[in-house]
Amino acid sequence: MRWVALALMIISLPILIGWLKARRARRDYALTAIGLLTFLGGDLAIEPSIISWPVWAGLARGIFLTPSDVLALALIATRGGSHSRVPFRLLIAVYAIPVMLSMAFSPVPFATFFVVVQVLQMGVLFVAVAGEVARPGALRSLLIGLSLGLMLQAGYVIQQKLSGVVQAPGTFVHQNLLGMMVELAVLPVVAAVLEGERSKIMYGGIIGGMIVIAGGGSRAAMAIVAVAIGVLVLVSIARRMTPRKLQVMGMGVLALAIAVPLGQATLKDRFGDASVLSQEEQRAALARSARLIADDYPFGVGANQFVPVTNTGGYATRAGVAWSAGNRAIPVHNSYLLARAETGRAGEIMQILLLMIPALAGLRLAFGRRKGATPGIVLGVAVALIAVAVHNLFEYAWAVRTVQVMFFLNLAIIAGSMRAAKLERTASRRAALAQAEQPIAEPAAPALASLSRPTG
Repeated sequence: MRWVALALMIISLPILIGWLKARRARRDYALTAIGLLTFLGGDLAIEPSIISWPVWAGLARGIFLTPSDVLALALIATRGGSHSRVPFRLLIAVYAIPVMLSMAFSPVPFATFFVVVQVLQMGVLFVAVAGEVARPGALRSLLIGLSLGLMLQAGYVIQQKLSGVVQAPGTFVHQNLLGMMVELAVLPVVAAVLEGERSKIMYGGIIGGMIVIAGGGSRAAMAIVAVAIGVLVLVSIARRMTPRKLQVMGMGVLALAIAVPLGQATLKDRFGDASVLSQEEQRAALARSARLIADDYPFGVGANQFVPVTNTGGYATRAGVAWSAGNRAIPVHNSYLLARAETGRAGEIMQILLLMIPALAGLRLAFGRRKGATPGIVLGVAVALIAVAVHNLFEYAWAVRTVQVMFFLNLAIIAGSMRAAKLERTASRRAALAQAEQPIAEPAAPALASLSRPTG
């Protein structure tokens, strides 16, 4: 069946290219589809495998082709060269270097190659979406798709909570994974509403995101999303005050009134009368095992290799990790430590730079251009990247493919908006230069009749 699915995806590429060429407005539908498809996880996922290692203990278990990959290729193939140059391409290429080099130190290089292909796919998606976001209306279409995905997952979370599930993961394998995805999706949508967007779909997406976070019961996601939304509202008001933002603050209070009781009930069911700060011993043990690996392997043990190496190399035992699938079959709950153990210090540093450089560029764009909705949305994306940078201290989810897709979509929003701002500045300079080069009109010469008046 997977070969049939792969064949259908390959056949769909020229069909999509022809469909996109026929009408330019269809490109916006493609972006909406990419946003929605990002939230189709688990049983809803359409991702036939080219190579599959289902029993591999790493986070990447094969090479997969998804509809988003096909749409990205179709968008690139049908776009002219005027929007092909976007920021952060070099940053992404440099980020990929430690991942590729880690194959040389990997005990199972082909498993590390899965991550190399994944980074390449993320790069293609980034170039495709960033080149589109520079167009008017494209960003809104992408946010509509993300909002539809948030509402879809909220429906599954509600159904799971009504069925007695304590921590509802939606259609994904784990609620923490979905929590980080919501983090990256809901903050740009909130920013769009702050900037005056009145789409009911986006309102629904924000409410859906709050339901997913509260129903998932991830402590880090609950705290970080709540703080990030508060910070976003404050910095958005500091950037440019409008009556609309005061109205949105009131709607935010209403959303919290819905989400907080659900979140409290989820935590109560999860921990009972125990402190929510308990059960951290095993996370600390996994962190110790990651540091032990990094000390022995300065260049890392290879991307996608943490779980096999920490177990077969005795690091988990030395660090005191308990013998259970919930502890021995998962990576360290710290994305930076995971990168250090698998790709060395260089990989850890590049991950930090990939998060922070675009976030700072987004803040600069937002406050450098205080008028206009797009820079305000970019502000929301920048806050989302900073929130995820903090969240990575407590989770490894950033390394999972689905979260990577959401992250690179956010990266593409900043890059495309920067590209659009640059094109606008270039057009303004050319117009000013053309205006300055126009010859100054000389005053009209007086009529001869007025110069030679007849004498009496």
